[in-house]
Amino acid sequence: MGFKKVFATAVSAAFILGSLTACAAPAESVDGHDEIHLENGWVRVSEYSAEAGGMTGAFAEISNHTANDVTLVGGSSPSAMMVEVHEVVMVGGEMKMQAKDGGIVIKAGETITLEPGGLHVMLMGLKAPLLGGETVALTLDFDGADDITVEWPAKASLAGDESYAPKG
Repeated sequence: MGFKKVFATAVSAAFILGSLTACAAPAESVDGHDEIHLENGWVRVSEYSAEAGGMTGAFAEISNHTANDVTLVGGSSPSAMMVEVHEVVMVGGEMKMQAKDGGIVIKAGETITLEPGGLHVMLMGLKAPLLGGETVALTLDFDGADDITVEWPAKASLAGDESYAPKG
């Protein structure tokens, strides 16, 4: 066998093996988790987060790459006394924010979006004012998957405003 044939065979084999290895490698995950991916996470800064005792929402895209449904049931944060999952629903002709009974289900193979004016994670009883540019540590608690700890930027919302005003 001539040098050109050996070289061409070696290059072809290396290319095929490299391609197979790339196909077999697990997808890179956000935040180090292979099964549940969190992307574009952020925490809202508003007049309601500008003082201790205030509240705010956290938002992201959550993808479930498992074979089973998982449920986001709550969380914890060193920045807040309480972390719950919430929804915004129409009640008596008015939009109302409330705790999401049973949590937020992410079906197997699907992605949900936590967003202002819809499903979101609520941080209540802020321990200090939350200012734009800060980073917020947050652990999201899941049923059916491991809990995930993230650090998301605090920033102002551009759309989907909802009121976090305490009832009074």
